[in-house]
Amino acid sequence: MFGAHRDDPEFGYRFLADEARAAGQPMVERTAWKICSQMGWWSAFSRKRRRGKGGRPGPPVHDDLVKRDFTADGPNRL
Repeated sequence: MFGAHRDDPEFGYRFLADEARAAGQPMVERTAWKICSQMGWWSAFSRKRRRGKGGRPGPPVHDDLVKRDFTADGPNRL
């Protein structure tokens, strides 16, 4: 596993478990995951995490330097 990770560090535990099996070392994916977790090896192609409904919004992207005002006096009026 260490050699396979050194050659291709962007791959995750599933690829490393396959490489270990191809080298003749019987290994389940959970064992590969545990080794990768302890060594701090993470895939560069991991899933993007979704924030969900309870997430806090981040800071504003830009400051409002032109003081835009989008308030309306009534319906259909700006």
